[in-house]
Amino acid sequence: MALARCLPRPPHDPPLDHRGRCRVGRARDGRRVPRTRVLIQIYGVTTVADAIEVDRLGVDNIGVVVDEGIPTWDSVDESAACAIANALTRARLVALSLSTDPQRIAATTELLKPAIVHLARAHLMTSDELARLREQLLPHELMLTVPVTGEESLAEATRLSRVADYLLLDTAHPSTGVVGATGHSHDWDISAQIVAQVDRPVILAGGLGPDNVADAIARARPAGVDSETRTSRDDDRRRKDLAKVEAFI
Repeated sequence: MALARCLPRPPHDPPLDHRGRCRVGRARDGRRVPRTRVLIQIYGVTTVADAIEVDRLGVDNIGVVVDEGIPTWDSVDESAACAIANALTRARLVALSLSTDPQRIAATTELLKPAIVHLARAHLMTSDELARLREQLLPHELMLTVPVTGEESLAEATRLSRVADYLLLDTAHPSTGVVGATGHSHDWDISAQIVAQVDRPVILAGGLGPDNVADAIARARPAGVDSETRTSRDDDRRRKDLAKVEAFI
């Protein structure tokens, strides 16, 4: 089967409200920019049909997990990721990589041309590796996952914030250590400390759904919130439940 061709996409600015003000982000000189509401990011979109409907609901970011030789229950191959990217008309594409190989990450970025490159295993990379990769990926924005495990997460968040455009705070599985897609929340008080400490927009993830997202926002005060497992269908976790997504928004 021929690989789908990802269409060129125009440069993406931070999401804007109806008055043209930035909802979240930072100026090029490092100053914070104002935001009027919390950014909404929906992960685990695996079909074009779901991408179109989630985009229509008005979310800011749509995330796809790209299979780079590390398949997961929520991953899609590069052809499917391209098809999803081409279907978006409003939301920004976030491409999540499970790789720590800079060449592989750069190749995926070149193919998909996402607004944001998201590294789920940045905590396994050195600061020098991340800094070099950051320069290589420009002008794409960079989102780095911080596993929230305890007070030690504060130091890791500070380290990663030096090269990231966004930090995503997620839950590590208690037995396997795998970060993300656990369906479980973490200590939001630690997340709140990270939000207050770093000079980057912070996206809160980990077990968020329609029933607890408001409490999470009130506790942690993040720039954005992310949902995957708890906005998926009960009968097929690879498909999005549009009613849950709408309630989450």
